[in-house]
Amino acid sequence: MQIVVASNIGFCFGVKEAVEKSKELLKAGFKVFTDDDIVHNKVVMNELRKLGLSFKDGEIFLVRAHGLPKEKIEKLSTKYKIEDLTCKIVYNLFWLAEKFEKQGYQVVVFGKPNHPEMIAIRSYAKNAIVSLEPVAVEAEKIALLSQTTMSVEEFEGFANSTKQISKFSEFLIKNTICNVTVSRENETKRIARQVDLLFVVGGKHSSNTKKLARIASQYTNVVHVETAKEILETPSNVKSVGIVSGTSTPIEVVNKVVHRIKDLGGEQ
Repeated sequence: MQIVVASNIGFCFGVKEAVEKSKELLKAGFKVFTDDDIVHNKVVMNELRKLGLSFKDGEIFLVRAHGLPKEKIEKLSTKYKIEDLTCKIVYNLFWLAEKFEKQGYQVVVFGKPNHPEMIAIRSYAKNAIVSLEPVAVEAEKIALLSQTTMSVEEFEGFANSTKQISKFSEFLIKNTICNVTVSRENETKRIARQVDLLFVVGGKHSSNTKKLARIASQYTNVVHVETAKEILETPSNVKSVGIVSGTSTPIEVVNKVVHRIKDLGGEQ
């Protein structure tokens, strides 16, 4: 059984910075706390909890990689020291949304309304419309952006459909999808076409990991796992297996999945 492992695996730079800074503060003995998962990966969050990360109180508050509403950060800063771990790519999206709204555009964002990134963006662009489905908008100027972890293909479809059903004088499309997620999306498609079975490794509630699983399922059989322990066997008729990972998945976790497949008869 052949094993094909993606070249782009493990943390993206934004997650890497957030996790490393969190560990640095915890290992230094600071009382660190946050209000939700720093990144969407159980393995990472369990490790941070073991190091002392609290979800109740402390002296340093960590802003998760997905960002938080700026009013919440401002309120917390009156009582605690803030360590802002918001990904730079996410901050760029917030900045653009705020800028376009100030310039008189109706901001429309392709994204999941309840995703932390989309909840936060509404504090930068109060009138932003966030939707997964095309929306009919009537405005002089429309600026269309995207949640940073969405599919490029789906974003383009959303943009074209929204443009067709809206009324406007100016329609601006700005692709704000993270380049790292785009490269992983492309590599996932390539590998999925080559193999009989693809393991997508990452958090079950990770937006970018679930996106990879959804895309790959168009080309081959897909199994989404968080850890190697979930892999009990591979079907006897499978001659090739692919392995890709989300951007919040530690490389150690991916390596354990590779070793597990080798134990089941795979060769890299």
